[in-house]
Parts: sequence; structure tokens; C-alpha cells
Amino acid sequence: MRNRKLTGPWAGFSFKSGRLVTPEGRELLPEDLAWLGLTAALAQEYRRLLDQEKQLAKGVIRRSAEPCPVVPMLPALRRSGRV
Repeated sequence: MRNRKLTGPWAGFSFKSGRLVTPEGRELLPEDLAWLGLTAALAQEYRRLLDQEKQLAKGVIRRSAEPCPVVPMLPALRRSGRV
């Protein structure tokens, strides 16, 4: 799709010379969109954590006794052979 403006919930986005242009004017190449699923998953998880914090503040739920362990990513990826 080339040189088209999108409408409806996508209003503000457009296609220009094979690139997706955001309402802010950022031009995304097709390969830039490969990370879109990960970005969306991170945003959803962040929203879930914010909702959980709000529920904790209201006393709707209680924090578990054990904190979630943090896994250092680079050593874990090296052990798995992915880096």
C-alpha cells in the first residue's frame, strides 16, 4: 500500500512510499514492525502491573510474601546459546 491515509481507529496513520507513518510523523519500515508484538506485550504487562498497584493501594488485593525473582537476561541468553 502506497500513499494512503488511514481512517477510523487508524486515523492519523498513513502509508508513504512503503512506510507506515505514525500520527507523530515517525516513518516505520516493514522490518521495524517485527518488534511491534513485543512492544505491545510490554505495554500490556505494564498496564497490568499498574492496575495491580492500584488494587494494592485500595486494599483489594495483598502483595504476596515472596517477591518475584529478577533474572539477569544477558547471562540467561548466553547459557541458552542465543547470544
